[in-house]
Amino acid sequence: MDIQAFINKRKELGLSQKELSNGVCTQATLSKFENNGKIPSLKILIQLCNRLGLSLDSIIGVSDSSIKKVAKEMNQAEFNLIIQEYDQSWDIIKGIDPKTLNNDKHLLMQYYYLKGYLNVLDDGDLFDAVFDFNRILSELDDRGETIFTFLAFVGMGMVYGKQGDDAKSEYYFSKVFNEIYTMSIDDTSKIWRYINIIFYCAIYYSEKQDLETANALLNYGVKICSENHVTYYIARIYAQLAINARRVNGDEKKIRSFMNKALVFSEFNSNKKEIKLIKRWVASNNL
Repeated sequence: MDIQAFINKRKELGLSQKELSNGVCTQATLSKFENNGKIPSLKILIQLCNRLGLSLDSIIGVSDSSIKKVAKEMNQAEFNLIIQEYDQSWDIIKGIDPKTLNNDKHLLMQYYYLKGYLNVLDDGDLFDAVFDFNRILSELDDRGETIFTFLAFVGMGMVYGKQGDDAKSEYYFSKVFNEIYTMSIDDTSKIWRYINIIFYCAIYYSEKQDLETANALLNYGVKICSENHVTYYIARIYAQLAINARRVNGDEKKIRSFMNKALVFSEFNSNKKEIKLIKRWVASNNL
């Protein structure tokens, strides 16, 4: 969505947000579209474009082919992150200069979220990770209006968890935990990111031995995956359920069942990293 072309046309016509939105939508709706990329309903968007004398197809799609290419690459990097192919994600992220993203807030937030997570999950620079997450929290989404804020909270929680600062890690994870069950997930990309949030919150509580909270989150993750036909995270969720059950000397039949499900989904998705991790864990636990 070429939002900047929309904004430029409004300003060219000398219209304020209030004037343009009058009788079509609230000013807040228009503001969220222009400032945060939150797209209103198609009906509202058509009416706003008509007032500006813009055709809908003139703003739909990214007009800059180089930006479109970067957006596609970052989506691939995000997918690689999910399947733990960190080297491939790094290759993509290191090849992107954030200055070339033309102040596209969504792409910039995706870039900093991915770079921050890679630093945390792949034993990178934690100071860089804090900088990346703070770019989202204090600049790009300072009002906390997008899912990237919650991804950044989780990232900050993981950073402080790695540093052994329990108070700060709990602070950030609790901010997310209080919102998990009410977050809006109205498109496919948000579902992936929503499950990401659930999963890493569950990992945090698992490591803190709060298995009741962790397992509640993991089972909720299974539900979200099933309802939205998302299979890549479900293998990791089942594997963590097995690990948690093992920690309390749970029923071996149940543990084996969780790991078998994890292996089936990993093989279905050709997730070689997860298959290797599962088989190693099963062997080490004599299952």
